[in-house]
Amino acid sequence: MSTLPCTTLSLPHPPNPSTPRTPTNLNTTPTTLFKSLSSSTNLTHLKQLHAQILKTNPDRSLSLLSSFPLSPSLHYLLSLFHQIPKPQTHLCNKLLRELSRCRDPEKALLVYETMRREGVSLDRFSFPPLLKAVSRAAALAEGLEIHGLACKLGYDTDPFVQTVLVRMYAACGRVMDARQVFDKMPSRDVVAWSIMIDGYCQSGHYDIAFHLFEEMKNSDVKPDQMILSAMLSACGRAGKLSYGRAIHDFIEENNVEVDSHILSALIAMYAGSGSMDLAQKLFDKTSVRNFVVATAMVSGYSKVGRVEDARKIFDQIIQKDLVCWSAMISGYAESDQPQEALRLFSEMEVSGLRPEPVTMLSVISTFAHLGALDQAKWIHLYVDKNGFGGALFVNNALIDMYAKCGSLERARQVFEKMPRRNVISWTTIISAFAMHGDASNALSFFSQMKLANVEPNAVTFVGVLYACSHTGFVEEG
Repeated sequence: MSTLPCTTLSLPHPPNPSTPRTPTNLNTTPTTLFKSLSSSTNLTHLKQLHAQILKTNPDRSLSLLSSFPLSPSLHYLLSLFHQIPKPQTHLCNKLLRELSRCRDPEKALLVYETMRREGVSLDRFSFPPLLKAVSRAAALAEGLEIHGLACKLGYDTDPFVQTVLVRMYAACGRVMDARQVFDKMPSRDVVAWSIMIDGYCQSGHYDIAFHLFEEMKNSDVKPDQMILSAMLSACGRAGKLSYGRAIHDFIEENNVEVDSHILSALIAMYAGSGSMDLAQKLFDKTSVRNFVVATAMVSGYSKVGRVEDARKIFDQIIQKDLVCWSAMISGYAESDQPQEALRLFSEMEVSGLRPEPVTMLSVISTFAHLGALDQAKWIHLYVDKNGFGGALFVNNALIDMYAKCGSLERARQVFEKMPRRNVISWTTIISAFAMHGDASNALSFFSQMKLANVEPNAVTFVGVLYACSHTGFVEEG
């Protein structure tokens, strides 16, 4: 297992007898010190108490680690833990549970390393928090090792361990391994089904997720709001409107409480499928306008060309995030309203939000529609200045933009500076020259593409054939 970094703090030293003591309100009897320790709410107070314990009862100072309040002192607590020669299992488990929920779940793996190094036994309560930390950190190598240890110790048949193993493999993108563990479970509760179904949804295997959902219903396990929300979201992403409606009917027929998650998923599903009338009816029923739901409405209206309706909802959103701005900018760009898209992009910058590469795609597309070279140069400088130049799809869009602005030389420069290229990169530059009737360069890039072992797609051949047909290169075509 790879070695993880470990930070060590010094233990607070007992005060020197020759040094005048700073008056404090601390009661130094063991009982009151331990009681104060367990209720301490800040690190400064905690260190004071620990110093008092070191002075009054130094032999028990490290064994009192289990009394420490974990929330305000995880970093300090971890440094103390690493100074214990052989910590007890229950103490390790307490620390593992807390670390698996903290901002840096990798720290739980430090405790695991210490347990293994010091020969501390792991029990059935050690594995769930450990595997949860692995899931959050996407640390597959460590997860495989911990799974192997669970099998060796016989805990792989524990239902709680099995459930977190499914979660771990799904979180690390190993959905087939997750399914193997899932299929071996003698009994599965709604949590296990939810994790497995969501794993398929997150990896894009929507049809398998739908099949598993039906299997779950047939096994007499009642789906909860989280599973139903996940399934509705999957229907929206997969464009399965009919199946989404069937789930909506299931919700109504079984009197499932429609919480904010289900309502948001329903609206997003209908909006994502272009059924804006149904989405609007549900949207009008919402008493509190969730900005995620509102953004789904903006995106839905934009995709079907109803940008005016999208803008009405957009203007009602008080706190707009980057996804919301991007959806509205894309709506204008795709509806041939480039000036509105640029105006909105400027407003977004004034608001203090920094665009992401996906946002830049819409803006670059807008400049391509305008066909104005000076503005195209400006956005290219903006892309480089703000660190978007390394994104493959952004460079592909820049090639297309320059081609539509009539600057093949600049399109070529972008292409030649790209550190890596995919089939879209090659197809875009070939189509750029073909569009301007330069069959010689189009064919030259096509030959280079084959030498680079990049397989052409149908669009690539259309570009090459277009170039040949319009410049008399019949034999080459």
